[in-house]
Amino acid sequence: MKKALLVGINNYPGTSNDLMGCVNDVQNMQNLLVSMFGFTTQDITLLTDREATTANILKGLEALVADARSGDLLVFHYSGHGSQVADPEGDEPDRLDEILCPYDLDWKTKMIRDDDLKRIFDPLPPGVHLEVFLDSCHSGTGLKVIPDRNGSYR
Repeated sequence: MKKALLVGINNYPGTSNDLMGCVNDVQNMQNLLVSMFGFTTQDITLLTDREATTANILKGLEALVADARSGDLLVFHYSGHGSQVADPEGDEPDRLDEILCPYDLDWKTKMIRDDDLKRIFDPLPPGVHLEVFLDSCHSGTGLKVIPDRNGSYR
């Protein structure tokens, strides 16, 4: 099975922080997945601007990993603003969680935390190939990826 969730957000209402190329980025990724990697348009969920709410992104991520089995190829691509917020769990050395900023960002509850991505992706079974592209500020530790005892990343 091949599935992808592509999220691109140019417009952030009520701010002067709009971006210019994020929707183009995910449209280009969709074209690439279809033309070069054997995806069909039915394999791809595309969320742009006002569709890319916190609830819709989380729902899309849950659908992306649902029923995944060894040999499946999953792709998550996010293009938009990223930031950091205080880490309420206390599991971050810098005491900050990295976040993806959805269309309806409110800086309190409407955001996608690195903890959300870890919670959603960690249960994937061995052999599932997950590619994640985070085109945003503060994306370097956006997945809370830690090497296992063999030095491999999951």
